[in-house]
Amino acid sequence: MRSIALPLVLSLVLASSACSATLMTGDADGIPANGVELVATVQSRASSGDSVTIRFTNTGTRTAFMSRCGAGPLILVQTFVGGEWTGGVQNFACVTPAAPGPVRLEPGESLVVATILSEPGRHRFRTPVGNLEDLSDVTQAASNAVDIP
Repeated sequence: MRSIALPLVLSLVLASSACSATLMTGDADGIPANGVELVATVQSRASSGDSVTIRFTNTGTRTAFMSRCGAGPLILVQTFVGGEWTGGVQNFACVTPAAPGPVRLEPGESLVVATILSEPGRHRFRTPVGNLEDLSDVTQAASNAVDIP
């Protein structure tokens, strides 16, 4: 398993707002794409927001490719409003890529990315995933939901 620390993500999201938070499982299962599943888990709580990890696991039989944001995959955050998922925007700046091309995830491989959620509401994470390196077959994977009071 690889672990990717994104200090810029933490500081920028942390600066967005401050509140205490709890995690509840929203949608029991996320939406896998091209063999990749995303699972969001709260690691700790603080007055400035919840520390959340997103585990990307390739449960498929083919190599998966994800759009790159710095050293890790591009992560889009959605909020559940009025009975539907809205947004799907990147709420932080990507640093210069650590490597060229998309992030590669081999069958059976996992990687973990950490972030802070401090905005109240129900949230989930999305990322574009393809089985072709040029991402021409990309579909969106989505994590389970997390609730921030």
